[in-house]
Amino acid sequence: MTLLLVLAAVLVVGLAAYAVMRVSSRLAHTRARAVYDLFEAVDFVADRLPDELSSKLSYDDVQGILLWRLDHLRLQGSATYGRGDVAAAEAEGRNQEAVTRDDDSVDYVLAKASEDERDIDALDVVVVLDLESQYLKTIGALGPPAEESP
Repeated sequence: MTLLLVLAAVLVVGLAAYAVMRVSSRLAHTRARAVYDLFEAVDFVADRLPDELSSKLSYDDVQGILLWRLDHLRLQGSATYGRGDVAAAEAEGRNQEAVTRDDDSVDYVLAKASEDERDIDALDVVVVLDLESQYLKTIGALGPPAEESP
């Protein structure tokens, strides 16, 4: 009887070990999903601002620029705020792989900054968005550049 219990225990432990190794192997070969964290992005950008801009732009300014950029990308169909946006786009038959020009984003951000009466100019926006691109590369969120339509 005890031999039967020992064999059953060995079988259970062996099956559990096999299941853990199989899942671990599958996860080791699965690419991690890049997730944009706004607060992490703000810290990343603010820590790398040139001295001239770090004395001019506050964390709130950097966060505002990044939020307005995300808002612009969302309006263009290039970004979502989660599954709800994706489901709505699919239901409406909208393309989720839109290409957005950086100049359009800069213009959009400048308009929003002006509405909010912030002292932010085009160079400020370009530097912040360039640093944001570095953040996106760091987290693995950027792929190869999309080809522009004629």
